[in-house]
Amino acid sequence: MKWKIGNKTVDILPPVKRYMNAIERRLRADRRTRVRIMTELAGDFESRREAGQSDEQIMAELGTPDEVAAQFNIATGASGKPSRWRWAFVALAVVVLAVVSLPMLASQFTAGQAASVGVIGGADGPTAIYVTASPEQSLIGALPWLLGCAAGFLLPTWRDRHACKGYGPSLLLSGLGLLPLCLVMMELVVVAYTTELPAAQLGAACWALLSGFFSNGEWLCAAVFGWGCLARNRGKKAAEQDRKKN
Repeated sequence: MKWKIGNKTVDILPPVKRYMNAIERRLRADRRTRVRIMTELAGDFESRREAGQSDEQIMAELGTPDEVAAQFNIATGASGKPSRWRWAFVALAVVVLAVVSLPMLASQFTAGQAASVGVIGGADGPTAIYVTASPEQSLIGALPWLLGCAAGFLLPTWRDRHACKGYGPSLLLSGLGLLPLCLVMMELVVVAYTTELPAAQLGAACWALLSGFFSNGEWLCAAVFGWGCLARNRGKKAAEQDRKKN
């Protein structure tokens, strides 16, 4: 069996191929680094073969895939295993999708949602959509929840609590989840300044925004966004201190 890694091709048996694949899966590095490591490992494997060692002897001396990958991860400065707590975001996303798919839950909120359409007098567009929609009503209403879950799952702190890079996807996704709330707040400000809304209607509108902030999932996006910003700043400070020490 031919095994091509980088620019190097090695003749290996299926057990060795599975061994190498297991090592590569356990490497916590970018693709270029993984290719470099596996190329070096393939070269070492070939050298040991030329020295007269069998494949079984080589694998026994190198160690288990976990041990070999751990050595490379330490050498490249990779952190330990990703925290399992990040899968809580996946579980939450599954729950949200399950709730959205149940029409009975949507019908239970129909009356309350219809009554909320007139909360902000004369307002339409983003405000009407924001106030009347909910995660239980449609997939669009569940987007902030799903975006917040995806952003939380992708946070680099799950792999390295001192990470200072790789926060872009999490911040982007959580920021998109907060976009509807920002549009609604802007429209509310415009309506409040261009029309004379009674205090009762203005208070009801603010209450609708506050309740929607929690029920529509924007609070999750805000929490992940703040968490990512704080973690990134903390990681940058730690990296700067390490550079000064060295």
